[in-house]
Amino acid sequence: MSLRFSRNFLRRAGIVLLSLILLAGVIYSFALPTHHRFPDEQEYLYLSDHLLHGPGYSMDGVHLTAMRPPGYPFFLSAVEACGGGVVAMRLLQYLLFIATVVLVYRLLCLENHRAGLLVVTCVVMLYPVLFYTSATLYPQTLAAFLFLLALVFLLTSPRELPMNLVTGLTFGVLILVVPTFLFTLFVVVTVAWLLKMIECRHGLIIFIAASFMIGLWTARNFAEFHQFVPVASNSGANFLIGNCENTIPDGGSGNVDRTHYEQEARALGLDEFQEDRYYRQAAVNWIKANPGHAIALYFEKVANFFNVRNEYAPENKAELSFWKQAVMALSYGLLLGLLLWRLLEMRRFPLSRNEKFLLAIYILSAFTSAIFFTRIRLRLPYDYLIIAIIAMHLSRRLHLWLEPAPSHQKVGA
Repeated sequence: MSLRFSRNFLRRAGIVLLSLILLAGVIYSFALPTHHRFPDEQEYLYLSDHLLHGPGYSMDGVHLTAMRPPGYPFFLSAVEACGGGVVAMRLLQYLLFIATVVLVYRLLCLENHRAGLLVVTCVVMLYPVLFYTSATLYPQTLAAFLFLLALVFLLTSPRELPMNLVTGLTFGVLILVVPTFLFTLFVVVTVAWLLKMIECRHGLIIFIAASFMIGLWTARNFAEFHQFVPVASNSGANFLIGNCENTIPDGGSGNVDRTHYEQEARALGLDEFQEDRYYRQAAVNWIKANPGHAIALYFEKVANFFNVRNEYAPENKAELSFWKQAVMALSYGLLLGLLLWRLLEMRRFPLSRNEKFLLAIYILSAFTSAIFFTRIRLRLPYDYLIIAIIAMHLSRRLHLWLEPAPSHQKVGA
């Protein structure tokens, strides 16, 4: 069987498998209840509905807000504006899921692993949490698509002005969906510069383009509230969740008791912007008063970035049953095992520049995420990076199996 025939066969098999996954996503979307399953989903749906049928970007349908990042509610409202409901939103997210897998395949193509579509799809199937999350109305599916799209743009040559602009604009939209990707943008550009993938001027243009997108929403917030709010007014609350006396490394907002902070904020009669600053300052004060505890907690949160399970709020435990958490733990453990296998073969197959780039971003993102708090759900967009590394290595191995190198020829990357 010729290598060319093998590549074509594997690519077609990958397309068939992706189509079956999409079909499964369609069936699952219709099988689920046509209402929200998690509290955060309800908030996103409120914002989406009020954008179309209420006063605008409002949580309660009366007062405008900047409480949540705008990217995902606007995405949902676009679906709703076209007549779609919860099922249509899920269907669109499964399309984004499939598109993200194709973008991972595109990363392989940049290194000439052109037989990799089937390999990428199979690795993704080993990690079913990505399929499951696509049916939840959380921003991680959209964020993963935008993140991978931005990375594909960044790694595409030559680096002309239009490519730098579109890379930056994509990152800007991504930050409006999940604001913590602002830190990731700094990591991505810095690592790319250190690996000589881009020049300083390219990174500057990317930052300017991303800032333009963020600036549009910041201008809205200033015009509406006369407050400087770059993306959302809940960063202080998120910072407090991850940095207070009740924070637990593997917990989230539903596991951290902030009652006395909330009571104090209400007693002071603070609006949402004053409350945001109050929470942020409370977290800073706790860190200053407990530096040793804060440092230890920070590194525990870094370690939790790679955790196989998290502690969940009581209201979510019914949906996140034991067997789902067990599948999550086993599948992520398998991914880490495959990544370790890849690293153990570095002497025979040295890491390519793109692999070094993806691995560095994955590891460093644990440190930026831990500034607030780390959760499995928040990590999912980054997990595509190690999926890409694993798929590159499996594709390389498959290539050698289909066309073995001569015995006298040294195998390289």
